[in-house]
Amino acid sequence: MKKIPSACKVVVIGGGVAGCSTAYHLAKFGWKDTILLERDQLTSGTTWHAAGLVSQLGPSAAVTKIRKY
Repeated sequence: MKKIPSACKVVVIGGGVAGCSTAYHLAKFGWKDTILLERDQLTSGTTWHAAGLVSQLGPSAAVTKIRKY
């Protein structure tokens, strides 16, 4: 296990779908001072248990676009 830095701008807790996506998008937007903490291995937690089903069609074009993302 790597040593955790004593300071950073963002700490993402959990390496599930939501945590990995958050860390990915922060990096994509140029946030370099970000840490992702996961107790086991990536995507081994509970996010996938709570995936749920979301239809792609929404009440408006904007909602449909968000759901497709």
